[in-house]
Amino acid sequence: MKSTHLCLICALLLLPTACGEAQDAQPAETETDDDFGGKGDWWGNTGETPSFEEFAEQIYCEPDTDVCIVEGDLPIAGGRDGLRAYYEARVVGSRSALSVQHEDGVDARWPRAQRFELTYCVSDAFGDRKAEVIEAMAGAAAAWQEHAHAEFRHVPEADADCDMGTDRVLFPVLTPPSADAPYFARAFFPNYETKERQVRINVASMDDALTGNDELAQNLTLEGVLRHELGHVLGFRHEHTRPEANYSWCFEDDNYRPITGYDASSVMHYPQCNGEGDWSLTLTETDKEGAAFFYPDYEKLARCDEELDADGHVREDCVPVEHQIVELANTASAEILDDWARLDTRAVDDILAHRDRQPFHTLADLKAMRYLEEQGVRKLYDYLYVDGRCPEELDADGRVLASCQPVANRILELANTASFETLDEAVSLDRRAAENIVAAREQQPFDELGGLWLVDYVKTRAMRKMYDYLYGE
Repeated sequence: MKSTHLCLICALLLLPTACGEAQDAQPAETETDDDFGGKGDWWGNTGETPSFEEFAEQIYCEPDTDVCIVEGDLPIAGGRDGLRAYYEARVVGSRSALSVQHEDGVDARWPRAQRFELTYCVSDAFGDRKAEVIEAMAGAAAAWQEHAHAEFRHVPEADADCDMGTDRVLFPVLTPPSADAPYFARAFFPNYETKERQVRINVASMDDALTGNDELAQNLTLEGVLRHELGHVLGFRHEHTRPEANYSWCFEDDNYRPITGYDASSVMHYPQCNGEGDWSLTLTETDKEGAAFFYPDYEKLARCDEELDADGHVREDCVPVEHQIVELANTASAEILDDWARLDTRAVDDILAHRDRQPFHTLADLKAMRYLEEQGVRKLYDYLYVDGRCPEELDADGRVLASCQPVANRILELANTASFETLDEAVSLDRRAAENIVAAREQQPFDELGGLWLVDYVKTRAMRKMYDYLYGE
């Protein structure tokens, strides 16, 4: 199914022509150093690495933003500097033997405090098509919300001033800078900065596509396109970038993590990239499974009252703990699993081989592994919640790294269980920070550092004080 990605915005471009029927793409003329445009992206299918100038000459850039469209359907921010960074990391770098990891090892995913308030406005610039856009957004959101524990919400009162500068919603839904923008729609990933969070819909391009007699015209709908785009907003990558797609032209980069087995019919898979679905772009059963796994329903639990059974084995009915152990097995490096979690080396080898084919989803999946079983799962539990540490726990500026899950868990446990007096006096937090932590956890226990960070007066210094209290540094 889908995979997560941290570095690029995403879009659904007019790819049936680019990837389907062979047509000659004509590069735009470059008149000045700043006027780089075009729609070809021919380099991905030549087997040769172009110079940066050759690459930039083929790229379409939106005139009213600093976003440029690459790889047939990926917008990136930063103008020419961003394009050059993309070129070095993806065009040149992706052709080496190295693969790009997630940024700091963290998935692009909305924190719990935000995922139920994915608010948006719809620009009045859509004119008499606005009602159609509103209806399609609502239908696309409902498709994801039925399975992912997250919620999109339209804020009609923000529509009148719905633009790139709005601060009344999480993201605006806008028209493109011009009708000839080469995409049906484009979106963004959760880790993007506020100014880069936009969904743009090119209704004119869709109208043109619907005039034909091909499969695209027969199945394409605005709601289907937005199902795909809102998948990006939730953090899901294009499925066709995975090697199982076996279609090099549609490869984008290695900066993803699979959360289900490969799904050629996924809503996130372009049909023309060796896909088995069509342009109706509907969620498959695998999509639904992946969405539910990536945004699980914990109700109000960060941990459970009983996590181990009478024999000391990890219980399978504590969903938050199960999910974190499974995700550790899906994401941790061989070094972490072997040296830090102290698993049998054979178990580590089996985990790495298995997750490349099919990511783990349950504790039962892990316990079925020959060299892991109950004892190995308990070691993973102890690493996460009892005595685990990481090779790197603080960044260069002394800030706690959220990617070190054992340390994050200890800090969260402290925030969720320590008395006000302990937080105020022993940890030496600002009194207001201690009061706010106690008040917030009564409404919802903290299950990630991102949620704790949103508490007033709990920022870098407070996090570091909690770390120092726990580890005596």
